[in-house]
Order: sequence, then C-alpha cells, then structure tokens
Amino acid sequence: MLKKSMVALTIAVGAVLPVVAPAYAHHSVGAFYTEDTKDVSGKLIEFLYVNPHGQLVIQDAEGAYWIGEMGSVLGLRRQGLTPSTLPIGTDLSIHARTSRDGTNRLYVEAIQVDGKYVYGADPSENADNKAAPAADAAAPAAPAI
Repeated sequence: MLKKSMVALTIAVGAVLPVVAPAYAHHSVGAFYTEDTKDVSGKLIEFLYVNPHGQLVIQDAEGAYWIGEMGSVLGLRRQGLTPSTLPIGTDLSIHARTSRDGTNRLYVEAIQVDGKYVYGADPSENADNKAAPAADAAAPAAPAI
C-alpha cells in the first residue's frame, strides 16, 4: 500500500512541476526597471536571440555600452524581430525603461532602424509616455553577458 502511494505521489509531482515551475520563476519587469524611459542610439554590438529574454548590446556615440532586455524569442518572433532583422553592426535607436540600479541596463519597448519601427510601437503615440532622463556622463566598460 505504501509503495502504491509513493508511486502515485511521484507521478502527481512529476505532472504538476513542469507547469508550476515556470510560473514561479517568472518575474515582473517592474522588479528591475523603472517607469522612466530613455532613448539610446548606437551600433548593435550583439543580439542574443535566446530565452527567457532576448538581449541586445548597443554602443552609443560616446562609447558607452547599453544592454537591452526584451521579451521571449516567441514574443520577438511574433512581432517580426529575428536575428536577420537586426544584423550585428546595424545603426539603431531604442526606446526603453531604465534600470532600478542605475546601470546601463534597459528594458526595450521599441527599436527603430532607418526611421522605421522594427520592434514595438512609436512611443510618442503612448499618452502615458514620460520624458527621457538626461544622458549619463561616464561610459562604462564593455558589459559581460
């Protein structure tokens, strides 16, 4: 009887765990990023098209590096963003939420290439959009991902 109960419990846990674990592990963007926004323009240095969050690294005209976090690969693909959309070396502009810790990490809301939005929507169409904070003075070292 005990053996049957243990087998049933093992099967139940094995069936529920794959569903519960991803929900437990997921976090809110608000935990890491503020409502303040910033526009950054520069050259795409790296584009990580990976789950759980796509990331890009941009180097701006002053030499500062910015790490932009985005949604999942599925979400990026649904909006038409793929590695071929953003080849390394592309000049682009992003509109993003700033990090709570003050580092050059951003949560990307929109990407513009040659005046065309390739990800997200024009932030000026969002009535709740806030003005971007002033640019940071010092350029940090290249980030490690």
